[in-house]
Amino acid sequence: MSLTAIARRVNAAPATVHERLAKLRRSGILIAFSVRLDAVKLGYSVTALVHLTIELANDLEKTLEELKAIPEVEEIHVVTGEYDLVVKLRARDSAHLQELLVTRVHRVTGFKRSATEICLTTPLERSSPRLV
Repeated sequence: MSLTAIARRVNAAPATVHERLAKLRRSGILIAFSVRLDAVKLGYSVTALVHLTIELANDLEKTLEELKAIPEVEEIHVVTGEYDLVVKLRARDSAHLQELLVTRVHRVTGFKRSATEICLTTPLERSSPRLV
């Protein structure tokens, strides 16, 4: 949406909207602008959540960097509970998912075990919570 369109929507001058966005960026609240792509239309119809247990004694940063290097990985969360990490990834199909798990994810530094959940549908996916 253009700044002019946003200004019309909030009944403000474009310069006011521009300054407010600049202020949000300077404060660190607004990190970046992004584009959301339709993974299914791009041929990635399988969304999976991979719960990983890793050897935390090993270099966690190295593990995270190796996971970040896998293009199909969309999110990585360090979590509490039974597992250490939750990784969201996209695959073309179940064979591609298996290949990613066996040849990439299960070979990251410190890997011990995993449990994978395949998402059947995604009724809601947001990039941030609605605060307004």
